[in-house]
Parts: sequence; C-alpha cells; structure tokens
Amino acid sequence: MPHLTANRLDAVLRPRPGERVLEVGPGTGLQSLHVAPQLGPDGRLDVLDIQPEMLDHVMRRAERHGVVNITPTRGDARELPFPDRTFDAMYLVTALGEVPEPERVLAEAVRVLTPGGRLVVGEFSGRHWIPFGTLHRLADDSGLHLAAHHGSTLAYLARFRPRAAAA
Repeated sequence: MPHLTANRLDAVLRPRPGERVLEVGPGTGLQSLHVAPQLGPDGRLDVLDIQPEMLDHVMRRAERHGVVNITPTRGDARELPFPDRTFDAMYLVTALGEVPEPERVLAEAVRVLTPGGRLVVGEFSGRHWIPFGTLHRLADDSGLHLAAHHGSTLAYLARFRPRAAAA
C-alpha cells in the first residue's frame, strides 16, 4: 500500500497519548501495532472486526510485540457496540469498501466520536475500493465534514470531523 504508509496515516490521523481510538477492520494488525504505542499507557486502541480470527491474529501479534493497550471487540461496523461519544478518533484503512452499506458505518462514526473527534478513511484502487468522490458524498450525507485529504482519487487518506464540531 504505497500511498497508505504509516507516516501518512500518522499525518492524517494524528494519534496522541491518552486518546481512545477505534480501528475498524484491523486485518493483520499492521496499523494497530503502529498506532497503539503512540496512545501511551493511558490511551487505548479498540479494534473491531466481524471475524474473530482477525481479532485473534491482531492480539497474538500485539502480545509478541509487547503492545498491551489494544482491546478487541467482535462486531459489525454498521452497528458499533459502543456508547455515544466514546472515541477521540476512528479509522478504517482499506476496510470501508468491504462493509455493505458504508453509509451506516459513517453514521455510526458520527455517533461514537467525541465532539471534535476525527474519522480517517484510507482506500486504494482495488476490488472493494470506494472512490474518493463517492466517499466524500457519503460522508457529507452522514454529517461529516472533510478536514484533510492526501493522495489521489485512486489511493488516499481522508480525515473527516462531525459537522457540528467542524463549524
């Protein structure tokens, strides 16, 4: 994923010590193992996936690397099992296009983000890719305001904020 590097994710996500962050669709944990340590001992990275095998894989890798602030949750991104205003940030890297009804995921992001929270979506051209124009329209319809965009329409990272917080 040449355009979705760890440094580029850091620049768009801006993880900070003490934050609580949600990663949806962590895959093998590539981003999880990079982001979680940046949250420090008082921060927490929640990883959510519908497939328990993926969560098990992430947690085994975290244990091998000594990363202790990751909490796995099995669930559907269209109905996040978290209270309103739980997360300072949420991110999905090459995951949103794999979820049916991505607009529901975006609406859930608005619900679970704290005031001033941020949502980062990373995509690149492939089988489950969501073109940037489509994402921008879906996000706007869900009450999200585009705050930053890096890359091209074929490979990008975009940061959104709930519209009320962006005003």
